[in-house]
Amino acid sequence: MQQSRVLVVDDDAEMRLALGLVFSAAGHTCEVVGDAIAALEVVDRQTFDVVVSDVVMEGMNGLELLDRIKRTHPALPVVVMTGAGGIPQAVDAVKRGAFEYVVKPCAADELQAIVARALELRRHPAMGPRLSQPPGAPGKPDLVGGGAAMQTLQTDIDFVARSNAPVLITGETGAGKEVVAHAIHERSARRDRPFVAVNMSAIPAELLEAEIFGHVRGAFTGAAQLRKGLFTEADGGTLLLDEIGDMSLGLQVKLLRVLQSGDVRSVGSDRTHHVDVRVIAATHRDLPALVREGQFREDLYFRLHVLPVFVPPLRDHREDIPALAAYFLAKAQQNAPQSPVRSIGPDALRMLSEASWPGNVRELASCIERAVVFGVDEMIDANQLAMVPSSSSSLPAQGSWPFPSGDPWTLRRMNLAYMDWVLTRTGGNKEQAAEILGIDLSTLYRWKRVQAD
Repeated sequence: MQQSRVLVVDDDAEMRLALGLVFSAAGHTCEVVGDAIAALEVVDRQTFDVVVSDVVMEGMNGLELLDRIKRTHPALPVVVMTGAGGIPQAVDAVKRGAFEYVVKPCAADELQAIVARALELRRHPAMGPRLSQPPGAPGKPDLVGGGAAMQTLQTDIDFVARSNAPVLITGETGAGKEVVAHAIHERSARRDRPFVAVNMSAIPAELLEAEIFGHVRGAFTGAAQLRKGLFTEADGGTLLLDEIGDMSLGLQVKLLRVLQSGDVRSVGSDRTHHVDVRVIAATHRDLPALVREGQFREDLYFRLHVLPVFVPPLRDHREDIPALAAYFLAKAQQNAPQSPVRSIGPDALRMLSEASWPGNVRELASCIERAVVFGVDEMIDANQLAMVPSSSSSLPAQGSWPFPSGDPWTLRRMNLAYMDWVLTRTGGNKEQAAEILGIDLSTLYRWKRVQAD
């Protein structure tokens, strides 16, 4: 088995020597440097499994080093060391992403145990809560990031979770609306009851009513047995109605009735039963515009719009991309344990942070997973991210592919040309293209058939 590599950063020569002996005795390959600048240089050139750094150093201190490492190597665990009077600094370091802190002087076995846990995190990322959860928030869903936009979202979730009133979550496709719905449920008094989700655009309209409200045996052709429906399954808990803007007008009337009374009637039944369900609706569409166009009921809109929550697009909280990249790297490593990929290089992280991400967080996750699955080196570099959407990317002007010169473009031709452009950008991956376009896969195939005709 390959030895783990530990980097020690300390401006005290005797301490460097002592730490080198401690980690070598534990079976690690250890490299020592005397300042933070040297540490940054060696981290960019070589691959390490954990960094152990003093906090108080001349020039760049350990906290500044921590910040720099987390920007360029977000998945690399950093252990900080501080004197007995530096506890506030150590706590601050953990909040800023350090794996753990050590108070000097400390026993060799204690330090070895901490580094062993950091190495275990490196090998098995799913065991490391700090990559997926903010400190002090056990049990909360994977809301990653501490920038201003995410802090506002976290505050909104906390307030909304205190109520049982309906919630309307809005935001672009791939921004994380379902994750937010999960977070609201987990922080509410209903956390121990069911959380049930349904995507309106993923189920044929003729089957959606029976899926949501249930049906009795023989209610329609193929209804061979009783189905209680999602409202009944979610009784006492939370029901997420995702892509609510795609719900038919007829079904909207029945949903409004349930929201007003709590009484559900299964398809084919002449009886109602009462349910206690907190409804969360989500959509990427402009519901007020749909109301004006007569495609969405105004009374239902106001019934759902009691507690609005907006999920910002990824381009509005780019400062969270390093943390998100680390989180998705950990998940991808768990799904592809044979991959050699262990970190993201500084050039790749810079490219990720500057990208436009039309598919938002979902697209970033897919990008990281592809890089891990197809990776052949320990570090992801920019060359492996050829499909990342540049922040300057835009549709070519008319007169160049896919917009050749000629007659004026109709909206239908624009849609089909844009579909082709996205498919080319995704290397023909239809599922990813559908996510970026904000449509379901069946719609993409239908557009392709229209184009062929």
